Amino acid sequence: MDSTNNYMNQQDFNKVIRAIPDLHIRKLDNLDVEMLFKILYWCALRPMEGIRLSKNDININDRVIRLGKTKTKKNDKAIIPQQFISELYPYINSKPEGRLFDGLKYITFYFWLRRLGVMLNIDAWTSLESETGEKTKGHIFRKSIGKDMVTGEIKDKNGNKIEIPVISQHLRHAKPSMTIDHYLKATSEQVKNTF
Repeated sequence: MDSTNNYMNQQDFNKVIRAIPDLHIRKLDNLDVEMLFKILYWCALRPMEGIRLSKNDININDRVIRLGKTKTKKNDKAIIPQQFISELYPYINSKPEGRLFDGLKYITFYFWLRRLGVMLNIDAWTSLESETGEKTKGHIFRKSIGKDMVTGEIKDKNGNKIEIPVISQHLRHAKPSMTIDHYLKATSEQVKNTF
């Protein structure tokens, strides 16, 4: 599937990861920025949910990230997919107590995305949200894993496509219809062709 203004395919995501050193970030290590992007993607987090994470929020054994108060819940949590554990575990163990991305603010994160968008010609990060109607600057990671699950790019642990209610739960949506109609903008025909 090609990248769009509300989706980034795996090939473009990998380009973004490889381009992080070209940002010449001074206050965070390149690995920190890479892991922030990967945590946002794999765990379907909103940007600020990832930016404010601390080491104690992540329970590798239970595969849960405690988010606290979020946009939709008072005491929210996100699931860590099994296929991400082997990469996340050594990173988390190498970090001291406290915030993982200490001192990072959303505006800085936003400017990284804009710069990467220009460098790599990524529509989602160079197009105005007012023109596209998509909230994708930071949400692109969250939207992308949802679409990758719908299309079968990401499969369950048995190698099967993931069902819409499971995708909806992973994205922490109250109803599957929110996931399909408003978030992934999938049509009934796409769902039929996917499953």
